Amino acid sequence: MRSLLSLTAFLGLLTVGATDALAQTQTLPSGFDTTEANSSSGFPFGATARHKWHWVYDSSNFAQTFPIRITAIEVRANGGLATRNAVTYQNLSVHIGPSVNNYVLASQNATFAANWVGGAEPATPFFSGSVTTVAGAGSTTPSPWGELVITGQNPVLYDPTLGQDLIIQVRTPATGVGTTNPIFATSLDGASAGVGLNRGNRYGHTTDPDALVRNFSNSEFVPVVRIHYSPAAGLYANFSATPTSGPSPLNVQFTDTTFSSDPGGVTSWAWDLDGDALIDSNAQNPAFTYNTCGRYNVSLTVTDASNPSSSITQNQFITVDPQLLVTASFTVASTGALSRQFTDTSTGSPALWSWDFDGDNIPDSAQQNPSFTYPTGGTYTVTLNASNACGASTSTRQVVVITNDDCTGAIPAVAGLNGPFSNAGASSSGSFTCGGTTDSDLWFSYTPSCNVAVEINTCATSPSFDTKISVHSGACGALTELACNDDSCGLLSRVSGVAMTGGQTYYIAIGGYNGATGSFVFDLIAAPTGAGSFTTVSPGCGGTGLTAAGNPNIGGSANFTMAPVQGLPLINLGIIPLGIPICAGGCVLGATLDATFPGATFGGAIPCDPLLIGATIYTQGIDIGAVGGCAAGDPIVLTLSDTIRTIIG
Repeated sequence: MRSLLSLTAFLGLLTVGATDALAQTQTLPSGFDTTEANSSSGFPFGATARHKWHWVYDSSNFAQTFPIRITAIEVRANGGLATRNAVTYQNLSVHIGPSVNNYVLASQNATFAANWVGGAEPATPFFSGSVTTVAGAGSTTPSPWGELVITGQNPVLYDPTLGQDLIIQVRTPATGVGTTNPIFATSLDGASAGVGLNRGNRYGHTTDPDALVRNFSNSEFVPVVRIHYSPAAGLYANFSATPTSGPSPLNVQFTDTTFSSDPGGVTSWAWDLDGDALIDSNAQNPAFTYNTCGRYNVSLTVTDASNPSSSITQNQFITVDPQLLVTASFTVASTGALSRQFTDTSTGSPALWSWDFDGDNIPDSAQQNPSFTYPTGGTYTVTLNASNACGASTSTRQVVVITNDDCTGAIPAVAGLNGPFSNAGASSSGSFTCGGTTDSDLWFSYTPSCNVAVEINTCATSPSFDTKISVHSGACGALTELACNDDSCGLLSRVSGVAMTGGQTYYIAIGGYNGATGSFVFDLIAAPTGAGSFTTVSPGCGGTGLTAAGNPNIGGSANFTMAPVQGLPLINLGIIPLGIPICAGGCVLGATLDATFPGATFGGAIPCDPLLIGATIYTQGIDIGAVGGCAAGDPIVLTLSDTIRTIIG
């Protein structure tokens, strides 16, 4: 019956002609073809930032009972939007393929590649290039189909009967944003009513189209799209079984669901029902009894009169005595800059464990809950094989090790611009009182030599993402938060006026709002603090002026400039005030002549020496040969500036 139904669909396609192949469509999620969904999102076509997304649709959305050839995708704008012009997206790329995980977000791996069947995105893109949209009339609900149509250069074969969900990966754009890639619509139409209804989810990266790990996810939202397809010609082996799990002895009935485009249908069946590479039945729909606990692979090879034979193997398809079987899983937690604690969370009461922490296929531990210290930072493949008398199970995941992922591995920061750094893959320390409960933070340390007031900001980060900053005193493990900021310069962050004591180490955590990730730079600005001051204490003569600038505290600076200058300029420093008139012109020598320097400028950094706090220095400009002060007949012709008293704080 299956072959006959499939043949009918195939012959129907031929009768409408090749030009009508796109007439067959399937809306994802199903049920929204002519109905507006209940949510919307600006990602990615309604945003000017660069994006990478996985839209995952459960196989139950498909009504087809045969393999299909996907030839085009339509994306629909949210209903009721304003009139919009035709625009062009450059460097758009789309990949399509089956997902190894169920669409529910909790089962999706944060690493993009780990979600594709085969562990990598399809080698050949469905589409790569530029797409021009059709102008939208606006104010229609739902918005019409056809505004944004992505026609595949390489159509994709997808078989919904395998139970593998469909991933549509969108990168937009790969390079260039703004005027060369105008916004298609304010937002996309999307279904958001709980994963049980919308049967799909999305996750992605909102700033990097080449990201390896997502920085955003939403388990209750998926864009509404419409795929164009044609039934696939050929022979495609497939089957189902009832039941697929239960206690031993387990009696299972298998049902052939193979698709064949040959008018005569399938002509032979060869079943390996227990994974031992031996043929157990040549019936179309055999029954089989499993007497021993375990997980069993099932294979079917079929033939027809016109196509090459087709085989399918469903690994671990039959589960016998599931309560006794191991399903490997584990968690990982940071215990130091390079140290990780691994915790076995496998079900089924495993008795043996084998861990490979660095992806070299050599076991590193046989403990149930081991710890491991990595030699350097990096991304490592960790594999757990857990087993008991009924069999074994393997769980593999990527572990990102970042040297400054926690306080104990903090990287020293310097005054000025630091970075760039990326917090992609960083764990959350929970060290923030702002910006959400997760942070994906990196850690830095700063030890000022003097007492300073510090500003730290990520405002120069481009492209920006939603950062947050916290600053702490104390020791790692016993920190006190001094400041925290989420949004200051847009979504970027700034803390300012943080008082730091010279010689004491402070810790800085920089992460993302609710765990957002991206690349960032941060600026550290340290201003010395204290009670230092500049004060004019005696008047000058002849119009010569002296100005003071800087921060007259230890660790700061003091700079003096004399103007105007007519003759030979000198700047005098004295430690004892005088205030003695030296000629009838009213010129007053402000201080002792302890050190005199040629030139109209003098100054520099004040050493960070606590012994200098409270020191007083008097500075006066002398312009030898200048008129207007001491005149001819006086001991020397000159003008004097005001005397400035500097007290170092």
